[in-house]
Amino acid sequence: MSEIAYLADGIGELGGVELFGAVFFTFACVFFLVLAVLDVTRRRKEIRRRAILDQNLTRDGNAFDEQWLNKTRSLRFQSLSATSSMLGDVERQTKEKETESSKIRRELLKAGFFGPNSVLWYQSVRVFLLVACGLAAYLGVQRFAPGMSFSTTLMLIAAGAGAGFLLPNRYVARRQKQIVWQCRDGFPDFIDLLVICSDGGLSPRAAIDRISREIAQAYPYLGANLYITNLEIRAGNSLHEALYNLGRRTQVEEASTLATLLQQTEVLGTSITDALRIYSDEMRDRRLMRAEEKAHSLPVKLVVPLGLYIFPVILVVILLPVVIRMKHALM
Repeated sequence: MSEIAYLADGIGELGGVELFGAVFFTFACVFFLVLAVLDVTRRRKEIRRRAILDQNLTRDGNAFDEQWLNKTRSLRFQSLSATSSMLGDVERQTKEKETESSKIRRELLKAGFFGPNSVLWYQSVRVFLLVACGLAAYLGVQRFAPGMSFSTTLMLIAAGAGAGFLLPNRYVARRQKQIVWQCRDGFPDFIDLLVICSDGGLSPRAAIDRISREIAQAYPYLGANLYITNLEIRAGNSLHEALYNLGRRTQVEEASTLATLLQQTEVLGTSITDALRIYSDEMRDRRLMRAEEKAHSLPVKLVVPLGLYIFPVILVVILLPVVIRMKHALM
């Protein structure tokens, strides 16, 4: 009974905000634990279903079309239900009819989050950071500035909660920028591999399927987007439409230009290999031009650090002996 009374006294001494914070963090931990368990259970169920499907296809002798599920170099985005929902978000063209969840899903796809529950996790993290940062701001005010006015405290809590709510958006935007640079750096290599596959006799569709597996080792996000492009082609989209969607996802202008090039090649009946080789040379020239442009803009960017950090030091080094001599001369 003494231990129960001690715990009751301890709980009575806690403030309302501290008690709410403890209850909230407990609920958040339980909520994320349940989400993780459900995600693991769903993935295990999907793996078991694919294993049964592979066994049945192997017994029937028709497992040739499903060999990409068992290859060691295949990407990890192989769940049939996940790819179906992912394609439903990727190939939707009418943005006016999109819901807020579809827009968030599209932005998460651009940031490299291909999971089927990515929107749920994203919204959960936003709500968690909203409450957690607001609570942390309140506890910080009570700890370091207990005499602050109520309006100022409320403004600080609102600022902390807003910062926590907007923090995932900034992370997603930064991740999108990194993926864009990665895809832009790897796209010339993709064109070179496409030329090699075309020289070997593969069609552009089969070449994209092959390259998506090989290039994922050096450029994983570009390989994942090429895999999605291959899924779109399998779903019935034409090659140039899938490449246009690739350009919209990766924000690489060369992908849209490649789609136009392949479409004109099919219409005019010219050699795809020669067109791809010329386009590869043009892409190399564009990369060189971008490097030269950055090199020419470097002196302008160096003006600010030179004026703020280097010029004052040089000025002090030059004028300090003069000042010392004048001081001794006047004394």
